[in-house]
Amino acid sequence: MQYHFTVDTPIEESVDGAIRRVKDRREYADALGASSRRIREYASCVILELARRDASLVSDFADAIADALDRPETQTRYNMLEAIRLLCPVQAKVVDGAYDAIEDCLYDEDSATVRLYAFQVFTCYGATTAARSKRVWPTIAAALRCYHGDAEFIPMVNELLAMLEGKVDQSVKEGATELFAFDAENGKGLLARKAQAVIAYAPEVIERLKREAALAEAQKAEAAARKAAEADAAAADEDDDEEIEDE
Repeated sequence: MQYHFTVDTPIEESVDGAIRRVKDRREYADALGASSRRIREYASCVILELARRDASLVSDFADAIADALDRPETQTRYNMLEAIRLLCPVQAKVVDGAYDAIEDCLYDEDSATVRLYAFQVFTCYGATTAARSKRVWPTIAAALRCYHGDAEFIPMVNELLAMLEGKVDQSVKEGATELFAFDAENGKGLLARKAQAVIAYAPEVIERLKREAALAEAQKAEAAARKAAEADAAAADEDDDEEIEDE
């Protein structure tokens, strides 16, 4: 297919034209599916810049943007993830339609940038309503467990903290607190500080965990004492049996 632009056209020139003409925006959205990698990447740059200027400019092309998440090149994928993140506050339903594709990007084997951008989309989505936060929390929690200690982990925690400032269900705050309780107490440096910031959203959970840990220790000690008493009783019975045999 022939396009009115080339990959050598200055991005700003293409963006300015697309702001004025919906037919240009439609053409860039269509170009996300072009056979040429360079054209797809160029179109993704234009779409992203449009979203940065005004997300509503690309809201009619949410399906094409979501479809582009499975392109083989990294740049197109992370550009479209960023465009979806920018769309999220005004059109969060785009995430509903692309949830599986975004989750695939969250576990992208080739690019930490793609993984982080996918995580950002989910946290932005989770911040919009309590119901969405509950839906997305298992996905977010699984990713945090998976990437703990990796380079993108602290940036992911930063995104989680931003989400917790949004319209998040209390159960999600409690889940995040449980997830970071160990790091808050045993971590060091930046990790510990970030974990402590997370658990501050549901401090009552920490108190509950402490009570549960104390109860578990008490039950463990009681079980050990009972086992020791049973062993002593069994030993005493054996001694009595030996005395009877000696007589």
